[in-house]
Amino acid sequence: MARTKTLPSDFYHSSSVFNQETESIFKNEWLWVGRSEELSLVGSYITTDIIGYPIIILRDNSNDLKAFHNVCRHRAAKVVSTKSGVCKHMICPYHGWKYDLNGKLMDTPKFYANDDFDEDNHSLFKISIEERFGLVFINLNQESKSLGEWFAGFDKVVSNYFDDNLVHHNELRFDVHANWKTYVDNYQEGYHIPLVHPQLNRDVIWQDYTLENKDEYSIHSVPERANSDQPGSFGWHFPNFIFNIYGRGIVFQRIEPLKPKWCRVVYNLFRPKNISEEDFENKEGKYQLEVSLEDQKLIPEIQQNLQAGIYNEGPLSKKYETGVAYFHDLYLTKLNLENNK
Repeated sequence: MARTKTLPSDFYHSSSVFNQETESIFKNEWLWVGRSEELSLVGSYITTDIIGYPIIILRDNSNDLKAFHNVCRHRAAKVVSTKSGVCKHMICPYHGWKYDLNGKLMDTPKFYANDDFDEDNHSLFKISIEERFGLVFINLNQESKSLGEWFAGFDKVVSNYFDDNLVHHNELRFDVHANWKTYVDNYQEGYHIPLVHPQLNRDVIWQDYTLENKDEYSIHSVPERANSDQPGSFGWHFPNFIFNIYGRGIVFQRIEPLKPKWCRVVYNLFRPKNISEEDFENKEGKYQLEVSLEDQKLIPEIQQNLQAGIYNEGPLSKKYETGVAYFHDLYLTKLNLENNK
């Protein structure tokens, strides 16, 4: 039976809880970190930070994607300090240790190593990496299930909307003063649509909002009103991967945990090739931005109240907030805190 109350408020601002999430959830789940088109050439790379870990993602000489911790095996400097580029090999800017595109240590100039030093034992630390929907995903757990197994039925749903006819339109990034779960909670229900999203409310019949919760994902469906071309289809996969359909094209979204009281929301919009950038931006682009800004105005206020010490937990609607309940049950299971249900 799904829970009938929210998580206790301290789950939304506790540093110890945040650290536990990092270990139990974000080190073990597939996380979207970039786009395949950013890595189209042999030697092309991007660097990023995920839950405090610096990461290198690149295309090797066999045209395969590789991911490594951006940590030199000598004295822990970042091997690559630039955000993106193309290289034939990687040279640490601290002492010049050189690595090939497979992460293998190639050279340690003027190091004068001890007799027990073996270059073969000092390759960069590998990270699991796979591609889907023109996106790049990593998993910090080398023993994790494959991305296909992780996505399961969610993959088939997204495939109904994503095809090779779509091209990247733009990326939006917002740092929000709220815990990542505060943002997911908001996404996981349509109960707030009539008061928070006036344009979306004019396009869909929010009272008929339904959710299908299974296999660690939720599929949202809401019928459009007459004269609206908004299909009202959305989906979330635990812990932080989301797709949105607004008119033409598709929007992928992730909610990155930064600190106990901060998260980063990233959107990538994809449009059909036969629709101009200006046309798409004037409609779908503005629509996505409008909905996001409406949420961003409200969510930090909720976060402040969760931290104030007045509110502890609240009731959940058995009709409209099943997605929130499902998220909270999954979350507690992943943290091995089922008894808090």
